[in-house]
Amino acid sequence: MVKLTFLGGAKEVGKSSILVETDDSTIIMDSGIKLDEPPSIPLPVHDADALALTHPHLDHCGNIPAIFNQHHIPVYLTPVAQELSHMLQHDSLKINKLKGYSQRYSDKDIDGLAEHEVLVRYDTDYEVTGNSVLKFYNAGHIPGSAGIQLTADDKKIFYTGDTKATDTRLNSKAEYPDKTDILIMESTYGSRSHPDRRDVEKEFLAEVQETLERGGTALVPAFAIGRAQELLLILRDMECDIYLDGMAKRASQMMLRHPESVKDASKLHEVVSNSIWVKSREQRKKVTRQPCIIVTTAGMLDGGPVLSYLGRLHRDPNSSIILTGYQVEDSNGRLLLDEGFVIDEESGRKFRVDMNVKQFDFSAHSSHSELVATAKAMDPSEIVLVHGAPEACQALADDLSGYSVNIPDLGETLDFD
Repeated sequence: MVKLTFLGGAKEVGKSSILVETDDSTIIMDSGIKLDEPPSIPLPVHDADALALTHPHLDHCGNIPAIFNQHHIPVYLTPVAQELSHMLQHDSLKINKLKGYSQRYSDKDIDGLAEHEVLVRYDTDYEVTGNSVLKFYNAGHIPGSAGIQLTADDKKIFYTGDTKATDTRLNSKAEYPDKTDILIMESTYGSRSHPDRRDVEKEFLAEVQETLERGGTALVPAFAIGRAQELLLILRDMECDIYLDGMAKRASQMMLRHPESVKDASKLHEVVSNSIWVKSREQRKKVTRQPCIIVTTAGMLDGGPVLSYLGRLHRDPNSSIILTGYQVEDSNGRLLLDEGFVIDEESGRKFRVDMNVKQFDFSAHSSHSELVATAKAMDPSEIVLVHGAPEACQALADDLSGYSVNIPDLGETLDFD
């Protein structure tokens, strides 16, 4: 018997969490938050034997300290995911305190996690209970990301987490088990394709070069974990000062402490070492006085040093702001694309952006066709689609018509014999 209860991430992207129950064990796979105002959390869990984390993004790990506060259970995750998730959890708590939101855990709870965390390697079995075994596979999404296989009661359940089926500069492509009985698969890009990565890189570099030749600054907002480091690798041969700012600096150090978490640690070490780290507000004022490249958080322009740079550059038509990720609804990045202005939440200041605005698709998720191919290769008896808008899940289901496909609602429980 296998029961799957969807505590979050059903027909939506955010607060991913799945309760997996077998005759022998109860395991939580991910426990994230959704970055609403205030953040929303998964449905509660009353009991579990363990928690397994796919990767350190807040929509998958942001609620783990609250779970730990209630249930002192082991948390299985990769070594770099441990460091990165703690960094994000502390930062999330700090932001929530500043905004006056209620707190469900403390900094002490985050620090206390380490004592109960089990650091895992890929392709290795970890016995949770007598008859339940976890195995982690490289997911290709960000450093330390994993797909999780649970073997219990002669059933194999595989949860992709967020997955990327092709190589990037930073990460090797995802690996999957040859066969599984129940496949739980993300659907973020279930209705969309991606342009060829090589073409995207060429167009991105051309845009940066054109900006520099105009005498402007190329401001490149990036997610701290994964995207910023990949962009440094893409920009490796640019003959220009490249500045790195925000949480991406600490994230890069953590990855370098775990060289097994990236495709080529020596190249990453080179580009991180060659970048100029911005360490003060005064330094931020100086770097924009000459043509340069600035890679900084936050990737969706909601907070972080990027707003400080925008405050100085927004009237300069020779400079560019180059978005490198999807901009969700209600984010500053979406506001910039749709209406041409941004809001500095700290000051409440609203300003129009006269810079050249560009957006490139450097997605760390598999496309529609890649997800379909992934599912068919594992030939599961049951497929469950999560982590996607309803239309994305349905588009995938339509192309998996020969399989038993489930698209659960929030709180729904699926029973499999």
